[in-house]
Amino acid sequence: MTDFEDFHSRVPKRIVISSFIVVMLLDFMPFPFEVFFWLPEFTALILLYWALHRPQLIGVGTAFSIGLLIDIGTAAPLGMHALSYMLMIFIIQQRQRQIILYSYGFQAVAILGALLCNRIALALVRLLYDHRFTDLPGFIAPFVGALLWPLLSKAMLTILNSRRLRR
Repeated sequence: MTDFEDFHSRVPKRIVISSFIVVMLLDFMPFPFEVFFWLPEFTALILLYWALHRPQLIGVGTAFSIGLLIDIGTAAPLGMHALSYMLMIFIIQQRQRQIILYSYGFQAVAILGALLCNRIALALVRLLYDHRFTDLPGFIAPFVGALLWPLLSKAMLTILNSRRLRR
């Protein structure tokens, strides 16, 4: 086990849970219509972060549970986000060991792929549910999420390091 893996394995579950609560509140905030489409799903980003760094704690089952909570909070068809998050986490966990060794730039490309799969799954479910495809502007959000990935990773490491230094 490397020092990096050991560092993340010592993060308490309450930190992980509180990070999910904060980003879910961000996802539930009503934003103006012009801003809404290019904002990434913050819950998906933090789910990917913890799935990469704590795969023994965050997996497909957790993605399903978080997705159901997002469906309830956003009044989406029940299971829509659960399905897309499960697909996204399954794809990332297949190559988790390799992705974690890459630089932030290559990690952002892997995250982009996962977020695009998430967005495609959401668009297909909406197409089957509404019989309309209106999600084309929403495909900007995965690119914004991938661009925010290095910032999110650095911010989470800073938060976790400051917590560790306070002990």
